[in-house]
Amino acid sequence: MLTTPLHLKCAGVVALLITLLAGTPAHAAATFKTNMIQFDPWTRLVAGSDGSQTEGIIVDLLNEFERRSGYKTERTMVPYARVEQNLQQGSTDFSLMAWGEARAKYAERGSCLVPLSFGVRARKTFDIPDYDALYKIRIGTPRGLKIDPRYDADTVMNKQLVLDYTTGVMMAGLGRDVDAVAGSLSTINYLIEQNQMQDKFDQTLVLNTTHLAVAFSRKSPLFAKRHLVNAVFDAMAQDGTARAIYEKWLGLQSHQLTAEAAAPSCQPAK
Repeated sequence: MLTTPLHLKCAGVVALLITLLAGTPAHAAATFKTNMIQFDPWTRLVAGSDGSQTEGIIVDLLNEFERRSGYKTERTMVPYARVEQNLQQGSTDFSLMAWGEARAKYAERGSCLVPLSFGVRARKTFDIPDYDALYKIRIGTPRGLKIDPRYDADTVMNKQLVLDYTTGVMMAGLGRDVDAVAGSLSTINYLIEQNQMQDKFDQTLVLNTTHLAVAFSRKSPLFAKRHLVNAVFDAMAQDGTARAIYEKWLGLQSHQLTAEAAAPSCQPAK
């Protein structure tokens, strides 16, 4: 009977182990490039740091992603408009952002983490019961931010473009050139509280409900690995970790329960 030499048997076992290990996340040698949106409290610089340390919702989610998967992320904090631009060009692999169908042209929606409500929060004395009422006021709108398809395409609406949410909230709260702020309601409410302006704002109009989701660039050289990324974030959503991180920074806001019920179905891409 023919027998296989011992050194060939050993080589075969080693080759098999390498093959198996190569299929696990910790040995896949993949580093994903991602942008972190420069909005407080989603991503911000750590106070008193040298400018290289960041904190926020996105930072915590990515830290947990790395811990669970063994993958690494190469992170850059950029303004909102750059997040979309880099996904379009494929210079980043994926980003965590509010999903809108307009992004389907250049990105694939992956796992959904938490529902998000977008709309308008008005300064006191301004009544906004419906969309038509918005035409009567000046609305601070963060530059490049997607809020709602109808609102985004509306060229008649008096949108006052502002640098970011903080600028919009401060201008509205102080009554300077804007009467309301548009965008993520959880972010707006957080900044109103942080700046102790609760007594300056009143009515809210919800325009759109979507999800914080994985947006994976269709031009990414790692596009074939998107299902591995989605699997990790999907587990974080299902076991409540994603929600816990969100509420750690923003708390459980009154509109969030409504958003949970109104959010459209969002299944991870396969």
